[in-house]
Amino acid sequence: MNKSLKLPLLILCLTILSLIFTFIFSYIYVEKNSKLNLVDALKKTNLYTHKGEKASDLNLNQHPNLLFFGFTHCPEVCPTTLGKLQNIISDINLSDKKIKIIFVTLDPDRDTIENLNNYLEGFGEIVIGITGNINEIKKFSKQWNIFWEKISYDENDYNINHTATVFMINNNGDFSGTISWGEHNHSIKLKLKKLLNY
Repeated sequence: MNKSLKLPLLILCLTILSLIFTFIFSYIYVEKNSKLNLVDALKKTNLYTHKGEKASDLNLNQHPNLLFFGFTHCPEVCPTTLGKLQNIISDINLSDKKIKIIFVTLDPDRDTIENLNNYLEGFGEIVIGITGNINEIKKFSKQWNIFWEKISYDENDYNINHTATVFMINNNGDFSGTISWGEHNHSIKLKLKKLLNY
């Protein structure tokens, strides 16, 4: 074979091999990390419910769940989302034994167990609040790719910009879809009915 052809052919072969290895590595990585499981994720943290129970001990495998991140001082997104989900679940005539909303605070400094409990009293048993050490919150939220940042108003007050996505979790604790902020009620109902096999 002509020497002038050998080098380009070698480069082509190495490029193809490199692409194959990259594809295989990417496939393995995606397969390994694409299955987010709420129960497994909580077991790896040291977080607490608004009732003071360890979040790792929650029995969430027998029914679907909705996972949402926010904070009690949130002026609009959090109370609107929790209220909207509660109303839609009520419209579908679901009991709190068939589905739960897991509300994870991104503001544990202000959202203590007591404060979170007081905030969630109006939502009934359907909502489970989660709080704890800020580093544990960061570790847990990172698994769900939650973006959040503090915006200071002054020395004593601040707001938190955060991802407003609701994560749908199936009976096995596995991630199975999302509900977007501002999504139409009819669309949410259809998604929840599918999640619950209605």
